[in-house]
Amino acid sequence: MKNSYIFIFFIFINICSYGQFIEFPDTNFKALLLLADVGNEIGGGIKIDTNNNGEIEQSEALLVNVLTIPSSNINNIIGIEYFINLQELNCANNLLTTADLSALNQLSLLHIGSNQLTNLNLTGLTNLYFLICGGNQLTELNFSTLSGLKIAICGQNLFTELDFSNNPVFDQLRADECPNLTTIKINNNYSQIFTQTPYNGCWDENPNLVNICVDANEVAPIQTFLSNCNITQPINIYTDCTLSNNDFVATSFKLAPNPTSGTVFFDNSVNAFNTVHVYNYLGQEILSKKLAPIFNEKLDLSSFEKGIYIVKYTNERENVSLKVVKE
Repeated sequence: MKNSYIFIFFIFINICSYGQFIEFPDTNFKALLLLADVGNEIGGGIKIDTNNNGEIEQSEALLVNVLTIPSSNINNIIGIEYFINLQELNCANNLLTTADLSALNQLSLLHIGSNQLTNLNLTGLTNLYFLICGGNQLTELNFSTLSGLKIAICGQNLFTELDFSNNPVFDQLRADECPNLTTIKINNNYSQIFTQTPYNGCWDENPNLVNICVDANEVAPIQTFLSNCNITQPINIYTDCTLSNNDFVATSFKLAPNPTSGTVFFDNSVNAFNTVHVYNYLGQEILSKKLAPIFNEKLDLSSFEKGIYIVKYTNERENVSLKVVKE
């Protein structure tokens, strides 16, 4: 009977121990973690499998602060969620299509560029300071909870919009070669760096970039920045970021003449917009007018100074914003 109890006890211990093992669906990921030792940089110069049992246990994962696993044919990093004390993670140049890093709330540096990502979850990473996510297939990325984010290198993706308006210390962006990118918002009440640095490059080779929303004191600096980068395509620079990406959609709705020396005319009989708002280059509303659903509706800009204005038309179904040049 005594031997039976001992046997049952050891079975219990083994079951409990096994329950602490981390399951890694990707064998390449697990194999690399098992190679981590004081003689390499995989675990930041430490051995992860400290008891040499060929498994990574949850308690061992807690001791890892740095993980470097680039160019290792890894297509899945499930299991990373147990490394909750990670501060630096480099998993660039792998085969990842999706990654959920939301459990790594100590993470400050992340290099996950040059994968095949279509989905990246960084929700709640308030300590994330430096992000490289370029060279993927991301169509969107939520930066709004990354309160510590300062630098983002996000080029060569499929974004339509990059919005850093909720990142209070963000000031450097590299965003080039994004064929679908139409809008960048950096109106975060914090001074951006509008000179080229290793982490702040020209926003070039973005053929559809037409909208940039900045803080009011950054209108002139962003214009100089774009000029120095030889970006010559027409871009709306504005500070009222309630003008959304959808407000600037391509439309057959036209104003004429444009440029104008005073009055512009438009056909309002089809869209039946009921209100028009005019904003100056600082994003300040300087005119609001009710409209009639008639063919030859007009808008008088003759009292305004020369410059570029955003004219926003609204009704219950849609918003359309157009750029008008007053000569």
